[in-house]
Amino acid sequence: MHKNISSAELATAQKNLSTYVTLEASHIASRVGFAWEPTEGAPSTYKSLKSAYETSMRTKAPLPVSNENSNRVIFASPEGNFAYRYVHDMGHVEMGLAFNPVDEFELARRLMCRLERSGYGPDTLEWKLYQADAIGQAIHYALTKRYVGDQLQFALDCIMHGLECGIFLEVERQRGN
Repeated sequence: MHKNISSAELATAQKNLSTYVTLEASHIASRVGFAWEPTEGAPSTYKSLKSAYETSMRTKAPLPVSNENSNRVIFASPEGNFAYRYVHDMGHVEMGLAFNPVDEFELARRLMCRLERSGYGPDTLEWKLYQADAIGQAIHYALTKRYVGDQLQFALDCIMHGLECGIFLEVERQRGN
């Protein structure tokens, strides 16, 4: 599906994605008046996310975002993943998209379109990593009701072998756990 990705190419793409999502998150935070805070107790339902959002709108306290599964991600650091989760969660609330598979897929597509408008098209490694993370994980969760543990390996599998095979490989990894 794709040529081998060098460690330098991957590091550059991860840095670019981190910069992109951090800027996106910063723009949103500037607009709404509150940032994000990684925590174990982040909202895990649409109802609790809307409640946390309303609290943040009222108090300007940071929106709690999940800090789980952030060691191996498509971004250069866990902080990039936290910024992405803020962008993702704010998208849920601001676009009125719940946590069901159809809304998750719609949100993922909308986030992909934003990335494309910023200059990272389908031929870029950044786009391919983001697609695996946003679209691939939405499909994986819809099928399994489980989150991807090693998000970077999942994304690389999706890029190297195609989205369907990458999802299948993750299902097989989870069966082995």
